[in-house]
Amino acid sequence: MTTEPSTELSSELKNMIDLLKSQLGYGEQGGGYTKYGDWYGKTVEFDSDYSAQPWCDMLLSWAAHRLGYDKWFGQFAYTPGHARWFVDHDAWGHTPEVGSVVFYDWSGSGTVDGIDHVGMVIAVDGDTIRTIEGNVDGGHVREKTRDQTYVVGYGYPEKVKAAMNANATTSQTSFTGASSVTLAAAETPLAATSSAGLAGVLLPVLLVVLLLAALLGTARHSVRRARAGRPAAG
Repeated sequence: MTTEPSTELSSELKNMIDLLKSQLGYGEQGGGYTKYGDWYGKTVEFDSDYSAQPWCDMLLSWAAHRLGYDKWFGQFAYTPGHARWFVDHDAWGHTPEVGSVVFYDWSGSGTVDGIDHVGMVIAVDGDTIRTIEGNVDGGHVREKTRDQTYVVGYGYPEKVKAAMNANATTSQTSFTGASSVTLAAAETPLAATSSAGLAGVLLPVLLVVLLLAALLGTARHSVRRARAGRPAAG
């Protein structure tokens, strides 16, 4: 049974798949130039020219950026780095899902460090997946049908998004609670402040005033004595 994009797929992933489908047939230009690599070098990595670099992952980065999905899709050119990013976000697994990012290792090592290609899953039929991939068939964007032989694993962007949304909600709740406590303290009426509390505040101030007055009196006395031809104390 083939699993196609359905009403259960989020609108964001539908948009991503539609945008990638619109790129089908795009091919490298002279010298291996692609608009995806050119964009990546100017937008993500400012210190290098990526315009003619291997671009399978930069295609996905470009599409995610166009749709505003950068934070939960990742922005990568280096495929092992992208896979580790999903691992670090607890969004890595071995079950193909529509909308997941599939990572391949053509050497068959099955390790993240060996990953050298990436695509996006657009349909699943048992152990067979249909994908959209860049930099295949002589440097083009193509729809491919593959088995699991060289698949290392899958990254799940929506798991990253869900975790980010949950963290944002938790942070907002914590901030709101802290603000309420601060506001309540700030709005405590002056009349509610006890006389003992006021005394505790005013007493140190009074002592400082008295000390300053005593010091000022001593200083004036010393000045007067100095002007009279007597040495100032100290």
